[in-house]
Amino acid sequence: MPLRVALFLVAALLVAATPTATASAAQNWSITKLLRRIDGARAQVGTRTVRIDSETTLCAGRGPSIRRNGIRMWRRFVCTYTTFTKSGADRDLDFRVSVLSARRFVIRDAYWVRLPR
Repeated sequence: MPLRVALFLVAALLVAATPTATASAAQNWSITKLLRRIDGARAQVGTRTVRIDSETTLCAGRGPSIRRNGIRMWRRFVCTYTTFTKSGADRDLDFRVSVLSARRFVIRDAYWVRLPR
């Protein structure tokens, strides 16, 4: 009887220590989810605050990815947002996005792309 109890406790501890698929996947986002989340978000670039428009933003996953239901997902992304004026395309803003949880993210390292001379 004590052996059964010990084996049950060991098995229960192993199950409790193993992260579930939902817990680990909650911190991995697809590109589609990322673009939905950052739409309207604000990025600080020097003294200026820029509102991100996902319609003119391109993002790529960075680092290791997971595949869930055939869709690749990442925890970190690099993005370029193209700003527009009345006369057309203006400057590009590069930034990085880190996923913090299923709903939270942070925009880091935002900077204006230098124009080639």
